[in-house]
Amino acid sequence: MGGERDSIYYGAFGTIAVGAVDVYRATGTATYSNLTIRRIVGFGGNQQAELTRIPCPLGSQAELVYEPIPPSDENTPQVRKSLIQNVMLKAEDRLAAELLAKQPETLIIRDGHLRWYGQPDTTLGYVKTMRKTYLSGDCAALLWTLAPGERTPIFAIRDKSDLRRRWSWYLRSGSSDICLKRLGYHELQGLVRLELYSEAVPLDQAVEIADQSTDLIPQYASHPCRDPRAPQNLTPVGALERELGRRMGDRAVIERRLRGFFASLGVMS
Repeated sequence: MGGERDSIYYGAFGTIAVGAVDVYRATGTATYSNLTIRRIVGFGGNQQAELTRIPCPLGSQAELVYEPIPPSDENTPQVRKSLIQNVMLKAEDRLAAELLAKQPETLIIRDGHLRWYGQPDTTLGYVKTMRKTYLSGDCAALLWTLAPGERTPIFAIRDKSDLRRRWSWYLRSGSSDICLKRLGYHELQGLVRLELYSEAVPLDQAVEIADQSTDLIPQYASHPCRDPRAPQNLTPVGALERELGRRMGDRAVIERRLRGFFASLGVMS
């Protein structure tokens, strides 16, 4: 947060990281690809940020360089999160488009909801957290009966944030060999929701992909002994998160350098 004596502008310094894991099922191997780390700075209130270089206090060349991003009209504390998140989501969208252009026959699974920033494509959205109920009555009752590797029928959805219609279905991930209830998990543990843009994928193709997901997703489900988000969090995704986190740098060290930089300018942080 910064500003002049008669005004306050909210903004954020942030680091975003995007990347992919290429899984080759025929050989049982996986590799990281397209890993990108960006440090960005932006403000609300239509205030344009400037390229900012934060030197290392010990005199080395390991400076932190924050590139400016377009400002937002909004100027509230919430803009700090939305500025960073919008840049990250657009970067993920570009990466998905690039991967599809290179390998159009490859199934790309994107962690999280599908959010439209370009043309709808065949990317599969993978939603681990149930923050909204899309089924009710007898249809919702199916969720409690699903065994690992089973799914609900496909249904169509629209959200206020994205009015484009999507195909969606719920799937129980994990392995039948692991008794989640004995480990203290709730009865819907392992339930994930998947989605495809109906503009890009006709229903018959969506059914094929949904059937494929019942075999594919449980194969890469994480194990409770290694991941507290198991089995929803996919093992390749967990590995990618750790690698991107390592490349982003130590959060405490970066925060300390930022606070020192703000203090030298007399700016509130």
